[in-house]
Amino acid sequence: MPASPEVATTLEAVRSAYRSALGALRDCPGPELTGWHRDHLGRRSALAALRSRVGALPAEDRAAAGRAVRQAADDLATALADRREQTAAGDPAPADRVRLDPTHIPDTPPPGGRHPVSLILDEAAAHFAALGFVFRDAPQIEDEAHCFDLLGVPADHPTRSPAHTFYAEGAAVLRSHTTASVLRVLRTEPAGPASRFVVAGPCHRNNVPNARFVHQFHQLEAVAAGPSVRMSDIKGLATGFVDAVLGDGFDPRLRFRRFPYVSPGLAVDVECAPCGAEGCGLCQGSGRLEIMSGGLLAAGVLRAAGWPEDLPVAALAISLERLLAVRHGLGDIRHFLRNDLRLLAQAR
Repeated sequence: MPASPEVATTLEAVRSAYRSALGALRDCPGPELTGWHRDHLGRRSALAALRSRVGALPAEDRAAAGRAVRQAADDLATALADRREQTAAGDPAPADRVRLDPTHIPDTPPPGGRHPVSLILDEAAAHFAALGFVFRDAPQIEDEAHCFDLLGVPADHPTRSPAHTFYAEGAAVLRSHTTASVLRVLRTEPAGPASRFVVAGPCHRNNVPNARFVHQFHQLEAVAAGPSVRMSDIKGLATGFVDAVLGDGFDPRLRFRRFPYVSPGLAVDVECAPCGAEGCGLCQGSGRLEIMSGGLLAAGVLRAAGWPEDLPVAALAISLERLLAVRHGLGDIRHFLRNDLRLLAQAR
C-alpha cells in the first residue's frame, strides 16, 4: 500500500535533516561538538520537531515514520561518538585538513634544481679544465687489482677487509677511491710529458655513517705528469683550488701523510667552518678538516701503469662533500644523502 502524502513528506524531511546534520558533523571541530549535539539532536532540533509531527499522522503510518526518526537519531548519535573518539585521539578536525578539490588549478610547482654535489663537481672540473686538465670517465665497479694490488696496498691492509670495502661477485669491488680510476686511465693513456686529466664520481666504503664518513661519497682527482712536476706543483694546485672555490680565510695547510701508492704523500686541511675551529664531529675535535690528499705516485704504481719511472706523476684527490660542508657551514656530511629539499636548496 503506497504511503500517504503526509508520510512521504515526513520521511523526506527526516532524510534531509539527517544529511544536513551528518554534513555539519564532518566539518565540525572538536570544541564545537557540544553545540552540534544541541543543534541536531537537542529538543529544538529538526529531528525533535519531526518527532512531534509523527503523532499527527494517521495511525497506520505512525510506526514507519517513528522508526525513521529514531533510526536517524541513533545513527547521528553513533557518528557523534565516533567523531569524539577521533578528537580525543588527536585526529585533526576535518575542517582543518587540506580538502581535495579536483577542479582546482594547482599552483606552479617550485622549480627543481641539481644536487649540490653535482654542482660542486662541475665547478671543480671547470676550474681544472681552465688549467688544461681533461675529464676522463672511469667505472664505479672496479677489480681488486686496480683498487689495491697495483697500488701497492698489502694483502693484510685493513682497507681490503669486507668491513671497509664493498665486494661483489668474483674479484669485483665498488670503487673505494678515485686513485683506482687514475691507475686505469694511466694504463690506457700514452705516457707523455704534458698529460693532465681529472677523474671524478662516487666512491663507496663500508663505513659506519657519522658526521665525517658515509657509505657513498664523491671525489675528484687531478693528475699531472711531466719531467718537471714536483711536490710544489701539488701545493700550488691545492692552495689555488681552495682560494678559487672557498675564498679567503680558510688557511689551507699541508701536512705529510703516508699512503701505499704515493711517495711522498700529503694531506690538505682547512679550518673547520661549521664549528669555527672549536672542534666538532666533522673535524673530530681538531678544529681542522682534511679536504684533499695526494702526492707523487710511487715507482711501483708507475711500473704497473706502464709509465717510465723517471716521469713524475702528481695526483691530488678532493673530497667534495667535505668541501661543501665547509663552504656552507654544515657540520654533518650525511645531510647530502638525505632528501631534505630545504637543505639542498640552501646548499646550492
